[in-house]
Parts: sequence; structure tokens; C-alpha cells
Amino acid sequence: MAEGKQNVYVPSVSNGGSEKTVLGIFNKEEDAWDVMRGFLSKAATTDAITGAITVWEMNFVGEDAHVDLVTFDRNACPICREITFWIEGDKEKARCYNARCGAWIEENAYEIGRWDCGWPAAQWDKRADNYEQARRRLVEMRGKSVAAGHNLEMTPRKDWMAGREAERREIRAKNVENILDEMME
Repeated sequence: MAEGKQNVYVPSVSNGGSEKTVLGIFNKEEDAWDVMRGFLSKAATTDAITGAITVWEMNFVGEDAHVDLVTFDRNACPICREITFWIEGDKEKARCYNARCGAWIEENAYEIGRWDCGWPAAQWDKRADNYEQARRRLVEMRGKSVAAGHNLEMTPRKDWMAGREAERREIRAKNVENILDEMME
């Protein structure tokens, strides 16, 4: 009885030198993508500059047992300027993993040759003819926002998180107050 091909998916990152870190080995592609996206969302505090998801064929003899499914390169985001903008493949799509920005570029799935880009935090999106033009459109979005007087410098994550925690405490205090008021009635 012949077995079908068995593959494993290996997400990994490297710091530009020879140091490569394997993030796991998975038998499902979706799991490898989930782990890679999870890493990219927290990679701002690391020195990783490239990443890949590699597919290895099990029970294969020879040098061609693996192929890179996708590669990632880290760059400065055209919107927030943080080093959280990861480009997939050969400029196939890109996304800023800074939670306060989220800028993105990708080829339109329905109109071949058309590219879309956007900045969710500002609720802006644009069309473009190619990847480079889409990147320029993100820079234009940033320019318009700055010209309108908005400060796009991101506060340090620690300060931003402290602000969110203060909001949470205030909401919890109001909830407790409401519950106590209901109990007193």
C-alpha cells in the first residue's frame, strides 16, 4: 500500500547573520501560518529581519526535500515608520504588524494587475497599478495626515499599554459601581 506524500511546515526567522531560529514543525500549513503571524505581531522587540515558512517532504532522500513556501523581509512602515512592516515573498503582499497602525499592501484577488493598499487606523484605502505605487500611496496617506496636523509618532508601547490599562481600570470601576447600585435597590 503506497502512502501519499507527507509534508511538514517549518516557520523560521533569522537575524541577518547566520543565526536561524525555528519556531516549530507542523503537519498542517495553517498552523505554521498562525505561528508565523503570531511571531511577526510581536517581532518589534526582536532583531529578526527575515523569515520563511519552509515545506519539507517526509521520507525523501536527496537535497531537494524542501522548498520555501513563502519568505518575509522586515522593513520600516511607510505610515508609522516602525520596523514592523513585513513583505511577503517577492513583493506579493506586505503588512505592518504594529497594532496601532496595520498598514497593508496586496494584489487585488479579482482584478489581476491591480493592487490595493490601506491604513485601517485612518480608515483609508487606495488602488494602485503595482506594488511600488501602492507603497507610494501609503507614504501619501502619511503626508496628508501630517499636513492635517496629526502627529503620527507612535508612543512607546509601554506608555500606550499603560494608557489602555488605565482605561480598563476605569471601566471596571464603573461596572463595580453599577453592580453595587443594583444590589442596593
